[in-house]
Amino acid sequence: MSYTPTDLAKAEKNVVLAERHIAAQQEVLAMMRAAGSPTEGAEELLAKFEAGLGRAERIRDWIASGLGERGREQQRAAA
Repeated sequence: MSYTPTDLAKAEKNVVLAERHIAAQQEVLAMMRAAGSPTEGAEELLAKFEAGLGRAERIRDWIASGLGERGREQQRAAA
């Protein structure tokens, strides 16, 4: 399958979204800890978000590598 710069941009947006989910969940965890609430479920969800980020990054990198130098330039510009 051939990928386009648009595909790479979508993949980068997925990475950014996953990073936002992680940041928000870290804030939730901090509030729960401060309140003395149990955090097991929130920690499990954070781990799932982190795994999702890893997948999103691998997909983004795979698409970028398929685009060759053009993909790497766009990936650097987005960073």
